[in-house]
Order: sequence, then structure tokens, then C-alpha cells
Amino acid sequence: MKPVNVKLSKPPQHSFKFKKIEKDALDFNWHYHPEYEIMFMYRSRGKRFIGDSISYYNEGELFFIGPNLPHTWYSPAGILGQNQKHLAIQVQFLENFSGIHIKDIPEFKTIQQLFASANRGLQFFGKTREMVAQKLLELEHQEGVDRLITLFKILDILGKADRSEKKELSSIEFHHPFQPNEQSRIDKVCTYINQNYKKPLRLEDVAAIANMSTTAFSRFFKKSTGKTFVNYVNELRIGWACKLLIETEMTIAEICYEVGFNNLSNFNRRFFERHKMSPRRYRQEFAAKY
Repeated sequence: MKPVNVKLSKPPQHSFKFKKIEKDALDFNWHYHPEYEIMFMYRSRGKRFIGDSISYYNEGELFFIGPNLPHTWYSPAGILGQNQKHLAIQVQFLENFSGIHIKDIPEFKTIQQLFASANRGLQFFGKTREMVAQKLLELEHQEGVDRLITLFKILDILGKADRSEKKELSSIEFHHPFQPNEQSRIDKVCTYINQNYKKPLRLEDVAAIANMSTTAFSRFFKKSTGKTFVNYVNELRIGWACKLLIETEMTIAEICYEVGFNNLSNFNRRFFERHKMSPRRYRQEFAAKY
């Protein structure tokens, strides 16, 4: 099952789209779009799918989704009780929604960092969630400059969130940020890994690309990515496996070897570590809603 590329529209008098969603049920609609998206589940419970991350969500949860990252929300009618509708607030906008280049404005550094980290999808907690929720409720009743300023304040709050109040959701491979033309050492290394992770990868060979010893490279890689070399490669492989499970009819064994694992038991174990379910169950979670 492939996600649908959705073309969004906004009112001509506004630079971004604000929508209050009120429905009996949230249908499974696996899709993506070039806009960033803020989703606040004001009154809703169900299951959310963001990239290759599947989990249950509850009332009051807050998400930020980057461009072209497949996602959907699913919750059947009646789950909240009789005559209770799901209520969510959704804000969607392009990177240049304000008509200015955010990357060129030093004062927008926190927003720049937020955009850079959004390609895997983010969930926010604690005071960050509370402050943004309040701003979103204010946004519904605003117009003109006030409306635009409030969105910038929301993005600034999200960008300043402490690590303890946010979590990346999808794996690197489902929507990774590395571009082939980037020239820094870590980008060269990650580009090589991203292009070759389906093949056997030796630490010695990758370290040589960075002109480092294996020991120095291991420290450098962990500091740069927050992951060990082995964990990073496994995450790429599992991320690609998720895409194949969702979008193809390949067997689990075929997918295992296609993404670079040479042992089915190890593949199943690593997959479970990442998603807390087997590859078969993961595929069923999508198929049951499609």
C-alpha cells in the first residue's frame, strides 16, 4: 500500500491552513504532502501512523510532521463514548508560508532547527505541549497579523523544546535528511551508508571514507548521529523493510535479505526491538485498515 500524495488548499486570505476537525471517526488515510503539519489531538484516542512508527495516542497529544512524511490517524466511531466526536486542531503550512526565507533570518534559528528535525516526525510533551495547545486554541479566533504572529510563536516554542519534552518518531530511512551533494565528513559517511546499507558494511571500510581509525570513527559517528554505527545501519535497514512491508507483497524472508540482513532470526529480533511487534504483525496493522 503506497501513501497518497495529497494536494492541500488554503483560503486565499490566509498564508497557512487552520482546521478544526470534528468527526465521529477518523478514517485510515495513508497520505503525505509538501506542507509541515501540527496536529493536536484535543479530544481523541486511537492509533497513529507516522512514517514507520505505529503507536496508540490519547487525548491531548501533540505532533509535528515534516514535508512528504507519510502519516495518518485511525479511530473508529464510538471509541470515546456515545455521541462523543473526535476533536483535533490541525495547522498546515509550507516552509515559505510567510513570504520570507526563514533560513535567512538569524532570529529564526530555533525554527530553522525545528524544521531540520521534523522530517522524522516529532511528538511533544510537558510544558511545551501545554503552551502550544493554548496558542492553538487562541489561533482559532485570530485574524490578520495576530494570526501570523501566533503561528511564529508556536514554532518558536516547539523549536526551543527541551530534549526531555520531544521525541523523534519515524526511523532515518523512511525519510532521512542526508543529501548526496553535502560535503562535510559526516554527510559523506552517511551518504555512503545510505547508498550501500543493503550490502555487507564493514566498520573498517566506512571509517576509511572518513580517513579515521575504527576507534576514532566510532566515537565521531556516535557524537555526530547519536547512534552507534551498527544501530544506525540497522535502523536504515528496518526503515526500508517497513516500506516494503507496507507497499509490496514480498515475503518477510525476501524483505529480510533485500534490506541487507543475512539472518531471518536477527531481522525479526531487530525489528521487534524497534517496533515492539513482529514484521508480520506490523504488516497486518496496515492491511487491517486499508
